[in-house]
Amino acid sequence: MGTDTKRAARQRSDLSRIKAWWRTLGGDRFAVLPPPNRSRYTQSDGHEDAAEMFAVRGIPTDASFAYWHWQSHDAFDRDGDLTGELYLHWGGDHATVTAGLGDGPDGYRIVNGGPQGAFQLDRVTAVDGDGLPDPEDAAGVRQLLARLDTPSLRTAEAVEYAAPTPAEERWLHDRLWDLLPGERPAAEGTAAPATDATDTPAATTASPEEPAAPDLTAAARFVAPLEHRQALTPDETGRLLAAWREAYAGRLAAWSGWAPVLHALLRQEHPDSWDVAAALGPEASYVLAAHPSPRSLELLRAWALSGNGSAVRGWYRIHRALREPDPHLAARTLSGELTAHTAPETTQTALLDALRTAEAQDRRTAEAEALRTAETDTDARRTADTDARRTADTEARPTVTGRGGRGAPADAALPLLATVRYATDDRLPRPLRVAAAAAARDTVERVREAAGRLSAAEAAEALAAVERYEAARDDLLAGTGPDLTGYEGGLCDLYHHYRTLSPADVRWLRDRLADPSTGIQGIAFCLELLYAHGEAGRDDLEALLPRWKKELTKQYRTTYTEWRHPLTTLTCLALDLDHPAAADLLAWWAKPKPLWKNPVRLLTHLGAPDEAKAAELWEFIVSDGHDTGHLMTWVLLRARLNATHPLHVAERLIGDPAVREYVLHRVLIGVADPAQPLWHYAIDPRSHSWWRRAQEVADHPRLTDAARAIGLKAARDHHVLRYPAQVRPVLTEGELAEARAWAEARADRPAAD
Repeated sequence: MGTDTKRAARQRSDLSRIKAWWRTLGGDRFAVLPPPNRSRYTQSDGHEDAAEMFAVRGIPTDASFAYWHWQSHDAFDRDGDLTGELYLHWGGDHATVTAGLGDGPDGYRIVNGGPQGAFQLDRVTAVDGDGLPDPEDAAGVRQLLARLDTPSLRTAEAVEYAAPTPAEERWLHDRLWDLLPGERPAAEGTAAPATDATDTPAATTASPEEPAAPDLTAAARFVAPLEHRQALTPDETGRLLAAWREAYAGRLAAWSGWAPVLHALLRQEHPDSWDVAAALGPEASYVLAAHPSPRSLELLRAWALSGNGSAVRGWYRIHRALREPDPHLAARTLSGELTAHTAPETTQTALLDALRTAEAQDRRTAEAEALRTAETDTDARRTADTDARRTADTEARPTVTGRGGRGAPADAALPLLATVRYATDDRLPRPLRVAAAAAARDTVERVREAAGRLSAAEAAEALAAVERYEAARDDLLAGTGPDLTGYEGGLCDLYHHYRTLSPADVRWLRDRLADPSTGIQGIAFCLELLYAHGEAGRDDLEALLPRWKKELTKQYRTTYTEWRHPLTTLTCLALDLDHPAAADLLAWWAKPKPLWKNPVRLLTHLGAPDEAKAAELWEFIVSDGHDTGHLMTWVLLRARLNATHPLHVAERLIGDPAVREYVLHRVLIGVADPAQPLWHYAIDPRSHSWWRRAQEVADHPRLTDAARAIGLKAARDHHVLRYPAQVRPVLTEGELAEARAWAEARADRPAAD
């Protein structure tokens, strides 16, 4: 394709049309941000960009705005065509943004996600009388598949999909066969069309062509909605399996369509099902769990004992189905096996989750059955009793003990209460009770509050369970800690628990550093806490020195964490201790590669600080380079040199034109407690840690009014006050009421712009 042709295609693309429409938007009290680049990666980045644009253009700070960020931009392919809905995020007044965006550009539609959601922009597509798009209409096909792939019911145990219309099912099969090799089977009740040789004379003389390789990537889109309804045929499944094995030999899990095909293989009892499942490995656990058999039990057990949490859940589910239906006895048996095989502690947490899910599902099933029985009895009485028929409109339905009798608020507390109960349930082995105690740590107060919505007897039992839990908690949790291998956001969510360290915490953190199985994220988390609290020592350093060259020199992104790269922290510790290894570490940092280290090299200056390091850091800060913790490091370094609190160092920078205002605001809040600095790249509006620091800065008696105003702004913008349901861990009603009262008491105080 020539340059002119490519340019013309780009001008006709979805992206070009949307950009042209986007440039027409904006007006009174509503603005749109320019289309994004990679620096606007999250919603927080979008709000920061809006603040900068408002300041530059003189737009009132309370104006509303809309934008999309780089993650949303993935909706466009390389040619600028939409491959999914474009999510448009916003800030300010929802009604103003709705009016400002309008109906979207011609040929497109906007779906309003509501005051707590994003707007979704997509193409308007045409369908036939059966509601089906032209197969060549990529947007129409995508939208149909998205609708068919949306569950009609989702529970912890199963996902259900609405039955397709006959026309939709035929359409799906047709599209799949368009992509498969071989002759298409005749439709049911019809004969395969005959070929008239006189119509195709070339066919008798030309040699047959090799069948085209199937397009498995495209086929996966149609496989899923068919098998969701158990509609893949044995012929389709067999051909997909052959093509899958050929195209993805040795890496079967790399194909996006493997799960529905494995479901179909197991459902159809294909002889190769188990070989395929074994080749896929633990990733296939959730599929095997839906097909109970001795073979699936054997595979899942092996994967579970190796430490896979998904396999543990599947193993428990099938063990109950085949061997032991009692949920507690099944959990006890499996917990014992996990302990005997020294499986990781995280497997006990997965087993606890499986137990909790199973009991909740059993309860829902029993309640639904009780309700059906009660309704059947009532209908029978109405049929037999003439008087009952006359008063049918006013007769009250029977009260059924369970979900219907309690109501939604109390019912929402049941999973939390179950976890509290498990922690002191003698039917469960200690490893499961320890897992329950850890899981209930941030929810026990919500159980206490929910007790007020239960009946008197249920409330008394719930409060008694809370008391038993609190009496046993410290013993159960002694010498334990969080899962260091999980999602980094989960570790950030509980970071506030480590604002002060108990002797048991220090021992656990040191033990994790000395454990060779602790990965780079675990090392980063534990070492940062020990270093910031002044608890890291020579033994901790030397425990990690044998690993630093092979393991700690790898890239580990800390954009969304409250801790730094572990090699940064280790270098600071070595410098503070004047350890001989410091020279080797500094020599490695001085090398030009690997490139990932260059943006964070200067963060090592916090170790053994001096004026030369402070000057080098400051030179970078005023150079307008990308800040990845540099100002934070300089403030903490300067505070150590001046023997003062870092808050007083940070507040002296207010109004300095050489410092980015939004970076300074984040640093001012992040250094409020120098024993646990917060290194997240932005003020995290979901975090308990950032909320508490914002409050402390806002109320600090020795800070200037300008500094306190920054703290107040951060607090007012925090989700605790704006979107409390998004705060993690979930707030109790008491915490939320206290936060609102705190904000109300300061309503007359000015906040920073």
